[in-house]
Amino acid sequence: MQSQANLNWGIAAAGRITQDFVTALGTVEKSRHVVVAVADVDGQRAQQFAQRNQIPRHYDGFDALALDREVEVVYVGTLNPFHYAVVHLMLARGKNVLCETPMCLSVEQAKELYTLAEQRGVFLMEGNSMWSRFFPSYDRLRELLKNDVIGEVTQVKVQHGFRLAHMERVCNRSLGGSILMDIGIYALQLGQFVFGVSPVKILPSGTQLNKERVDVQIDFMLDYGDGRRLVALVTGLENLENDAVITGTKGEIKLSNYWCCTQISRSNAPPESWPLPRAKFDFHYTNTCGLRYEAEEVRRCIEKRLLESPKFTHAESLELAAIADEIRRQIGVVYDV
Repeated sequence: MQSQANLNWGIAAAGRITQDFVTALGTVEKSRHVVVAVADVDGQRAQQFAQRNQIPRHYDGFDALALDREVEVVYVGTLNPFHYAVVHLMLARGKNVLCETPMCLSVEQAKELYTLAEQRGVFLMEGNSMWSRFFPSYDRLRELLKNDVIGEVTQVKVQHGFRLAHMERVCNRSLGGSILMDIGIYALQLGQFVFGVSPVKILPSGTQLNKERVDVQIDFMLDYGDGRRLVALVTGLENLENDAVITGTKGEIKLSNYWCCTQISRSNAPPESWPLPRAKFDFHYTNTCGLRYEAEEVRRCIEKRLLESPKFTHAESLELAAIADEIRRQIGVVYDV
């Protein structure tokens, strides 16, 4: 596509997160993002979504969306167990894809999709939990770490919690439920971002499983060697501060709402912030207006004919999936995939 052309989006699933994504697209200045179609397994819900957002076409089911020639990239926001099938369908039809995290419920499925994307020559990126990487705050964090502002990082500490344990997407094993997969993946990606290597030890502890043997709370420590570690408490049982503190030999950096960070504080320096703009509709989730940054990264990559984002590569996605698989293996959470 030409660099000044519109990027035509299709939306797979008419839910809360896809509504937030479409609303966020509307906040991009001089936006060249255009939503041309939406599909859902419930045709009436797709129709209502299209009417609310002034989208020209709506489909009952995903096959028609995959066949829509005007759609260049599809945002997949279905429930976790259906990511694999919907992404596979879109890739097979030559569509670029941005998929909600997790890409799949197993590393092997994710590998298959990345291989298919490369074979078809189309862009594929795991989305929302990796949207963190595209916030201006993370660009600033990368700069601070590169310039050794806080010295050698020794610890990343995360506390992340919302009252989510009753929600089907978290508590239901058949829906790929897991507090680790829902919000804990953000802590995993922060460790990856800060340390830039795989952990040498993965040590979960303090896990609470519900009656379906799905994790609703988990403590874990990732040991990166040489005295470097990430420690995290992730819970669906209570609301926590939801900040991350990165400790180095010369100081600390604090990320407020670390997974969708709009403010950084550090030792002996004033806070730095990047306010999000107002939007046409209210958002369902914290700072999801920041999905605008993820969308812009997708546009830049597609314009450059890249098959993956240099800020979050296929290899990094697979590494995180492998870490999550190992944590689930150790705590006894098993999916039927």
